[in-house]
Amino acid sequence: MIQEDTGTSEILTRSEAAAFIRVSEKTLGEMARTRRIPSQKVGREWRFLRSALEDWLVGKGVRDDNRLIETTGHEQPATAEAFVQYALPISDFRDTAFSENHERTLHRWTPWIAGFSGSFVAGVLEGVRRERHRLRVLDPFAGVGTTLIEALKYECDATGFEINPYAALACKTKAQAAHYDADILAATLDRFEEYGEEKLSLDERAMSLPPQGFSSRVPFFSPKVERQVLACQDFIAQETTDWVTDLFQVAFGAVMVSFSNYSYEPSLGTRAGAGKPNIDHADVFSIVKRKLREMHEDIVTFQGWMRKHKRMPQATVYPLSYLDHAQRVRPNSIDVLITSPPYLNNYHYVRNTRPHLFWLGMVHTTSDLKTIEHKSFGQFWQTVRSGPEIALRPHLPHLGEQLQDLRARHAEKGTYGGRGWANYAATYFNDCQLFCALTRTRMRPGGKVVVVIGNNILQGLEFQTDKLFAEIAEQEGFEIVALHEVRKKRTGNSIVNSSVRNGTVTQRTRLYETAVELRAP
Repeated sequence: MIQEDTGTSEILTRSEAAAFIRVSEKTLGEMARTRRIPSQKVGREWRFLRSALEDWLVGKGVRDDNRLIETTGHEQPATAEAFVQYALPISDFRDTAFSENHERTLHRWTPWIAGFSGSFVAGVLEGVRRERHRLRVLDPFAGVGTTLIEALKYECDATGFEINPYAALACKTKAQAAHYDADILAATLDRFEEYGEEKLSLDERAMSLPPQGFSSRVPFFSPKVERQVLACQDFIAQETTDWVTDLFQVAFGAVMVSFSNYSYEPSLGTRAGAGKPNIDHADVFSIVKRKLREMHEDIVTFQGWMRKHKRMPQATVYPLSYLDHAQRVRPNSIDVLITSPPYLNNYHYVRNTRPHLFWLGMVHTTSDLKTIEHKSFGQFWQTVRSGPEIALRPHLPHLGEQLQDLRARHAEKGTYGGRGWANYAATYFNDCQLFCALTRTRMRPGGKVVVVIGNNILQGLEFQTDKLFAEIAEQEGFEIVALHEVRKKRTGNSIVNSSVRNGTVTQRTRLYETAVELRAP
């Protein structure tokens, strides 16, 4: 509900500012995040200057001289002068937290634990567009498509690589949203609703079957839920329009864990293991339908944005490893690369989407999963821990010494000790070098590369991965422009002093996130 009384304060909260300009708080929040209205982020809260809003309402635009606020931890006096006093110049590097995407058009379709925010990408593109209007953008680890969607909104052609089939489907489906027929989708949703009501009332057995190659510690779906899931898959299987099928698959994948006996804590695990009851009953058709209605709304909105462009930008998504297929991108063709590769934290993207991959028919055996694992950036500790010692290829003596320190830790644990983790770390940094070498040949001279990456802890040792990555990039011919700390604290910080994957930690370590900014030669 919009509050009517905003008082006389010069500095307004989000609810006060929403009432002042007569919009909902949700709309105002979206406008603030996308920098369409003068606003400041103070901690987790938005603040607005009454006078700046008045200027904006009469068409004077957003003030660039007080975009970002740095607080000192003390309450600031409520005056316009105090508000500007703590302001910093405009920056292209905004908060990378993916949580912001949960409310943004198209980005909200698919939850993705390891993604970054749309506004972060938008900030980088705005900075580059000041120098060059039409850009070609690349994301070698496209995930669910954040970089590509923002690039299209800025009238840029975009290319993405994503090895995880489920994420690649979500990325492709979003990137093609400008070309869908919204009326056809709306009619299909009506048929879907009628189909669900009929199927469930007749108590008919579904034609679809659970994936044979999939197993889980407890039944992934309870019996009554699984019956609806299979009926839902019957409807998807009979759809003959490819893009409609893709949308239904993405919608189902986005919500399937919510009515399963598993949850993300943050990795995929049983609800019972997280202290939650199993889900015995769920209205699967209604849950999927709500997601699809949301997607339909976003498609209409996105198409409205795209119609404002003088030309329709194009997006290409390769469901392939960039390290193996970078040659699909022409040399010297990329103006800006924005990406975030997997971190040195062994977060197992493949295993955490295993139910999606099996239930959506993207893999059929555990061998299919292993193929993806071995082609993933850095691979995973599980795939390299037992082999012979892996040599470090980049010439970084200090990193080599750190890996030897790691390798010597907890020898009594064999591959579960430092030896296995050292193999994983060496593989990871070798792939960093390969990534930089491939990317240097894809970039236009002077092109911008922005890689979001964070530090990590293995067996109690901190690896400043951002700085090491920058050194590797420099060795491969890039110029280091700057390392921007975009998050001072990130997910996982609460367990860095535990023994989980860390060994014994002797000093407190803060997990942060950095945007490594490079320039192509």
